Amino acid sequence: MRTATIAAIVLLALAPAGARACLNEMATDRAGRAYEVDGRVGESLVWSLTHPYRDAEMDRFLIEQTRKEPSFRNLNNIGVLLIRQGKLDVAVRHFRTVEGLFPGRPQTAANLGTALELAGQDKEALHWIRTGLQRDPREHYGSEWLHVRILEAKVAAAGNPAYFRRHSIVGLVFGPGLVPAFPRKLPGGNDGKPLLPSWLDSSLEYQLHERIGLVAAPDPVVANLLMDWATLHLSGGSMETAKALYNLATTYGAPRDALTRQRIAHIDRVLAKAKKKPTPGEPDCRLCGWD
Repeated sequence: MRTATIAAIVLLALAPAGARACLNEMATDRAGRAYEVDGRVGESLVWSLTHPYRDAEMDRFLIEQTRKEPSFRNLNNIGVLLIRQGKLDVAVRHFRTVEGLFPGRPQTAANLGTALELAGQDKEALHWIRTGLQRDPREHYGSEWLHVRILEAKVAAAGNPAYFRRHSIVGLVFGPGLVPAFPRKLPGGNDGKPLLPSWLDSSLEYQLHERIGLVAAPDPVVANLLMDWATLHLSGGSMETAKALYNLATTYGAPRDALTRQRIAHIDRVLAKAKKKPTPGEPDCRLCGWD
């Protein structure tokens, strides 16, 4: 069975894998003060989310290596390739086989959960994502708590199209004002303890980078997450990023309601004023992790 499974998989067509780069860019806080960000800002961030890096040559190398050595590492990476190719039924069968060959690995649980979710089996997917988190509390750079929340929300939303318009997947509460205060209560991370703002920001970036590369617009989950992420930046981060994320959220189906339009117009005014004459003083970025 092992030989047949591997042979079937390595003969599949190639699809590219994703990667990210780390850069330093300039941003503007809610008061118009400039500051440096360890990463991407605004439209640059959105471009990186929506244009994952692909390398067909690396995929060919992976298949060749797996033929020579069907190790856990290679078989796991082949399964990820299957997911990116959209061969979800094959990917589910593949990861079930990998779990039997190399039981108890957190990577298998996480990847099987992802394949099941994309195949529309949210309840079983939630079981495996929770299993992966139990096997390794550091799973996916501390962001897997958000994948659990996404699946819990999808299960709760079954048969209720309005669910994502009324509930925050992340669990954030913002005021209705033009520029709301930064949320007082943040969700618990992989260890259940409240996240630092910078870790919440990085969790949203990691999970959305992976998800946007796998699902097409419109998508209510992505829209919900992007709206919260945009408002987080409006209340305590980069104005450029807040505007870009609001616009991307509408691409994924979020309504461009009156409040969203007013917030984007406010951001434009802040950025225009800062371009003419930046506000002096220390920047206020709750999401930057400076404290």
